[in-house]
Amino acid sequence: MHDPTWLLVHYQSDAQRAATSRLAADLRLPSPERLTPAQLAAAVEERRLKRSQTDAKTRIAVIIPFRDAWKMTRNCIESLLKQDRSHFELTVCLVDNGSQRNDTKEGIQLLKQNWNSLVKTADSSLPVLHIIHDERPFNFSQLNNSAVEFLNDPSRGAIPEFLLFLNNDTLWEEPHTLEKLVHFAKLSPRIGAVGCTLLYKNSNVQHLFLAPGVKLAGAHPCKGICLSRKQSWYADPRPVPAVTGALLLVSVINFKKVGGFDTALATSCQDIDFCIKLQELGLENWVLPDVFVRHFETSTRLKKNQAQEITYVSTKWGSRLAMNSYYSPEISRWSERPALHWGESAYPWSAVLNS
Repeated sequence: MHDPTWLLVHYQSDAQRAATSRLAADLRLPSPERLTPAQLAAAVEERRLKRSQTDAKTRIAVIIPFRDAWKMTRNCIESLLKQDRSHFELTVCLVDNGSQRNDTKEGIQLLKQNWNSLVKTADSSLPVLHIIHDERPFNFSQLNNSAVEFLNDPSRGAIPEFLLFLNNDTLWEEPHTLEKLVHFAKLSPRIGAVGCTLLYKNSNVQHLFLAPGVKLAGAHPCKGICLSRKQSWYADPRPVPAVTGALLLVSVINFKKVGGFDTALATSCQDIDFCIKLQELGLENWVLPDVFVRHFETSTRLKKNQAQEITYVSTKWGSRLAMNSYYSPEISRWSERPALHWGESAYPWSAVLNS
């Protein structure tokens, strides 16, 4: 199959080129205005490998909302605990949103009882486990915002520096995935949200980044394609309009600056809205295409308010959504998979929703 990312390479927007140059300048790399994404990737990896083991560890909290589906949730947690934690202190915050099944309730109790034996660590940095029970009707934004508020209470231990919002239907397979994400997020104060490639069970791409204003409120370019690490776009960090809330890393400082997730968006579009708010502060969102997490995309939630939420976010951002500067105007807003723009008008999202 033809690789659609050639359009993403050849039709980078001016904002994307400028973001790469600014990050290179922040890293004090030579000739930042002429630095290629591949050169930037090499410099980032070199810095990661040269870090001292004596550096202060970064405090990161992973927030995982769930409702039942305990086997899947437990698999997600266990794979996360196998990540190399040499450079960070980990807190796992589970948000139980009204689980009803007995196996889930029993599983939660067993997890708390066996936590220390599940965690293999060569030092004293035992990950912290918090379990929050939130019985309110499902609202993704509200659940995550409340969890952040909970974690920011000093009585519960050291306040995290970074937050990772994570779906419970994900699986971590490579041991340095989280380390690479955290390392990149710390490179510059200009960095907003950081994401990575999410893969379906069959290893095709589920998510690279979100393109606001494509078709309805936004779409996943390259969804469903067979990924090859030899293709240039997948090898290097890329500035993008938005990353998915299924796996989104951001600093606590920046999360607070934008006021967290918009609670008017209970079931959809929270990630697009959140990432645009970061851009409004002058921050840049990035994806690390060569970092992979498996995503089974087995949501148990019905997106019953999706049309209303698409209308809300489309009205809120207007042209800022459809013509996001981090997605080239040369690429069509009518096609989820990248295709050249041929002068067509904006996608008629309102008419489609009401048809």
